[in-house]
Amino acid sequence: MVIWTPRARADLKAIHDYIAKDSRQNAQKVAREILSKADVLAEPPRPSRTVPEINDPDLREISAYSWRIIYHLRNDRVFIVTLIHKRRLPGVTDLLPDYQPPSD
Repeated sequence: MVIWTPRARADLKAIHDYIAKDSRQNAQKVAREILSKADVLAEPPRPSRTVPEINDPDLREISAYSWRIIYHLRNDRVFIVTLIHKRRLPGVTDLLPDYQPPSD
């Protein structure tokens, strides 16, 4: 099951709205591709990699166009946390404001 957090939904809307300023058609295409990529995460195997900025094997990412789809695995559920442009180098607070890294 894929669950979009409020933040991730807001990110998707912001991406769509930004692209739509130039092309509504391209905005819809990009939004559909992001949603499609996220839907693939519902069932294993999940094609992804760990988020290099955070040392947590449950926080992972996939790409769609110029964006990173950041998600967190909890049991059989996938929580889409945020969407971040690939040119940004996010910190922990950018990815998850309430994120607590695992203790070593």
